[in-house]
Amino acid sequence: MPITPQALANRLREEGDRVTEFFNHLTRDQWRVHIYPLESDWSLHHLLAHFVSSEIGRNELIFDVQHGGKGAPIDFEIDHFNRMEVEKYSAESDDELLFRYAQERAHLVEHVSAMSMQDLHRIGNDPYLGEVPLSDMIKLTYRHLQIHLRDARRVL
Repeated sequence: MPITPQALANRLREEGDRVTEFFNHLTRDQWRVHIYPLESDWSLHHLLAHFVSSEIGRNELIFDVQHGGKGAPIDFEIDHFNRMEVEKYSAESDDELLFRYAQERAHLVEHVSAMSMQDLHRIGNDPYLGEVPLSDMIKLTYRHLQIHLRDARRVL
């Protein structure tokens, strides 16, 4: 399948639905399971807070690069950013986070579906990938969550 804005938007929508479905089927006890016990104290609740933060940040990053910006600063501290954002968003309830995630993903899908092919070729700095085309940043947006969900399923 060719990489087009609509194809990427469809993939974002499909993967977003999978995320929502995963969290909708958790029991109350599963929400508190720690996903990365050796690395952090993140429970599935914290993971969803990370997803909300990620959706907001990725949309801002993608918008910036689409409109001629350089993307993330070279000295961007992604681990520090993630810790601070998870702390901020984890104050919300499970239901609030899930609603917010779905809302943010819908905004991102709408944003990407309105892009041009030329937009997908714009280059910017991704905090994880470095200097890449916008299409790669968009792909990372859903692949990142796939990796975390794979980890969560292993623990559960």
